[in-house]
Amino acid sequence: MKNNLNIQILLIVAILLLANIFAANFFFRLDLTKEKRYSLSEVSRKTADSLNLPMFIQIYMEGNYPPNIRRFQEAIRTTLVEMQQYSNGNLDFEFIDPSNNKELAQSLAKQGLPSIPVTVQTSATETENKQLFPYALMRYRDKEQYIDLLKGAAFPNGQIDFIKAESDLEYKLVSPMRNLMREQKGVVAIVQGHGEPPIEEMGEWVTAIQNGYEVFTYDMRKNAGNALAPTLTPEKMAEINKDVPDNLKFRRGIDVVVIAQPQKPFTEREKYELDQYLMRGGSIFWLMNQQNVDMDMYEKRSTLTQLRELNLDDMFLKYGFKLNYNLIQDLSCEKTEIFQEGPEGGKFSSAPWIFFPLAFTLPQHPISRNVDQVLMRYVSSIDTFSQKEVKKSVFLTSSAASRTVDGQQFIDLSKYLTEKPPVALFKKGNRITGLLVEGFFTSLFANREAPLDSLATKAPTAKFGARSGVSGKIVLLSDGEFFKGQKFRGKRGYIPYDNKAMLMNVIDYLSGDDALTNIRSKDVEVRTMDKKILKDSAGLIRALNLILPILAIVLFGLLRFYLRKRKNERLKA
Repeated sequence: MKNNLNIQILLIVAILLLANIFAANFFFRLDLTKEKRYSLSEVSRKTADSLNLPMFIQIYMEGNYPPNIRRFQEAIRTTLVEMQQYSNGNLDFEFIDPSNNKELAQSLAKQGLPSIPVTVQTSATETENKQLFPYALMRYRDKEQYIDLLKGAAFPNGQIDFIKAESDLEYKLVSPMRNLMREQKGVVAIVQGHGEPPIEEMGEWVTAIQNGYEVFTYDMRKNAGNALAPTLTPEKMAEINKDVPDNLKFRRGIDVVVIAQPQKPFTEREKYELDQYLMRGGSIFWLMNQQNVDMDMYEKRSTLTQLRELNLDDMFLKYGFKLNYNLIQDLSCEKTEIFQEGPEGGKFSSAPWIFFPLAFTLPQHPISRNVDQVLMRYVSSIDTFSQKEVKKSVFLTSSAASRTVDGQQFIDLSKYLTEKPPVALFKKGNRITGLLVEGFFTSLFANREAPLDSLATKAPTAKFGARSGVSGKIVLLSDGEFFKGQKFRGKRGYIPYDNKAMLMNVIDYLSGDDALTNIRSKDVEVRTMDKKILKDSAGLIRALNLILPILAIVLFGLLRFYLRKRKNERLKA
């Protein structure tokens, strides 16, 4: 009998040892949720696996918080633990509470990462005010990057949607990780030569781009007739089942061409070079509208808008969209500063300005993901047309309470502020203001001779493509001022709201990091109980919660007593 007991103990010990060895060397998780909420995407696993040096992450969210925040804390911890399993020991992290470290809290505030006040229920009758720091710091090699873990999860009233924050969590961790690990930066060319603002006036946005890309200006007038070459990545060539040619493997092209607020017409040859860049698989980011509104309300009270003739309409129509010669008016709008003369002198005030649409609710799209709200100024609407092998996606619109006014407009400040049009006129629905077009395009210059002009007198030497050989991308934002700071008393301030975040999302998307798209589209679905049933049956639910566990224990005890009694009776017999 004693030998049997020893053998059983040895077997149990052996099984436990084998189970521990297996668990230490083979990691797996069974995720039964419909949206695969607890599973890392393939991109995340590969990113963690490609870490060849130690990476350390500090999460500034340690502490006792309300249930919704504790749930988010656990989601962060769980995601990082799973990524550790694929990191070959190169990923480590810790949670820190900056509320107990005044120096650290001040350092985060200097980085533009302020704390958020939170009320914590400490007992049935008492509460405590705490500070939440929803940020993380990621370090790799000699580089570091701060992460706002709640970015894009705020409601217009300032409340936080922690469910959305949890949906975006994997992207927020993996995207900066990939950025820090990137050995070779992408290349962004900012086009000049058509009255675009100089790069110095784009400083805040350009600085943000330079964190992950090499940026240079490209004057198309000074480089007339020169071909634009995109970067050919293995991912792009895989679309057409080809490898990157040997002579191009180590040559960097232009990942994204940015054309921001052009004022002068493009020549046919310039259009040809942009067209062919697109046919070779390039990506172009247009920020422009069709009307010039010279109205500084600090100095001017009225203006007559001017239609911009940029010679681009035929090219846009060929690619399947149209930028209209109109202006959007929106009841969901930003206030603008106004200088008013009075009997006691002039004074400043503010009033809603329907030409400044403020977008709170954004379409579900990778470019608009993690973006709270954006400001548009004197923006035009975009129309689209169906095309084969070309996909069009909307990532930004005006509100449903908006309308368009076509053609040249005389804008009188006093009239618009005192004679407000009826609200019924604005129930015209959303207007497209941000459009992504991607796929295989047909060239505007198919069956045409390559154009020559006084600046480009020689025929192109690069091979002509009548159709896209590799899929290309175009993003059009119909607001030429989207990247500019707000004006205050005639001077420019910082880029407003989340405009910069959306601009960077566009650059990241166009640069070809499509691998992150499926992470950005990940959603967490919370399956809640019916609130009416909870309210009507609150007493019953509480009673069941109290009684059922006790009843289950009693029943288990009775069953065990019965089985033991039967066993003893058999032994006696």
